[in-house]
Amino acid sequence: MTDLLTSVGAVFTQVVSWAGTVGETIVGTPVLLLFAVAVPLCGLGVGMFKRLLSTRG
Repeated sequence: MTDLLTSVGAVFTQVVSWAGTVGETIVGTPVLLLFAVAVPLCGLGVGMFKRLLSTRG
């Protein structure tokens, strides 16, 4: 059981490290930041506007 928990902890630590590296890369590159943040926010706005229009009529 101890070996299993140690392995799970090691995997979790590595995944968090990878996520940090990906986050730093996205924040450091303006084009990636645009596609990772701005495009989904625009999609969210369009979706909410579409839902608003569909509930009116």
